[in-house]
Amino acid sequence: MSTKMVATLVAAVALTACVAPTQYREAGAGGNNFGYASSKLSDQLYRVRFTGSSRTPLRWADAFVLYRTAQIAKEAGAPAFKIVEGSVDTTVLAGDDVFGQMSPLADVEVSRVALHPQREGDQIVAAHDPHTQRTAGAVPVFRAPPAPTMVKSQAPLFIYIPSSGPGPAQPVRSILVELRSDPKNMDAQTFVAEEVLSRLGPRIKHAEMPVKMTRAWQSSSAS
Repeated sequence: MSTKMVATLVAAVALTACVAPTQYREAGAGGNNFGYASSKLSDQLYRVRFTGSSRTPLRWADAFVLYRTAQIAKEAGAPAFKIVEGSVDTTVLAGDDVFGQMSPLADVEVSRVALHPQREGDQIVAAHDPHTQRTAGAVPVFRAPPAPTMVKSQAPLFIYIPSSGPGPAQPVRSILVELRSDPKNMDAQTFVAEEVLSRLGPRIKHAEMPVKMTRAWQSSSAS
């Protein structure tokens, strides 16, 4: 497969990502800025953030930012962490919903192109329009292009466009956390890293490159 076709597939996936919910992924991966990001402020303090598309449920953002924080704590060897700034809906830990499992085209409308032939010839349009004036007694006309020749066996043509309406606000969750070496003195803002990972891990579906696109990329690299 040519490099141009692979680039087209990448662009198509990027367009889908703009209108689809953001799955658990690192920000900047795949060419867009949606996903999680973190910054280390000190040995104990981290800023963890998740930004999703406008189609991403806020509950997903809560689960993803908690999960990412637990991963950071585990990598740093800290058994627990405490949220010292910001808030998260902690009911995601006790729920049974699956985060990231949704059709990538769930929020895309499908419009079928009309296949009936268009009228031919001169058509009078906007004769009452104040910006349109008669010239030498003639009526303003618009000459429609001839209707395209349709093949009976041609498959219906579909156009995929983002759904209308402003949609929900872009979900963003940003928290400041402190890593704890001792899980004692637990409170509502302190979490055991392993517990968060075990509760959310099986329910979070990570974003992956589609199989067709992966094969296309491999084929292009081999050629």
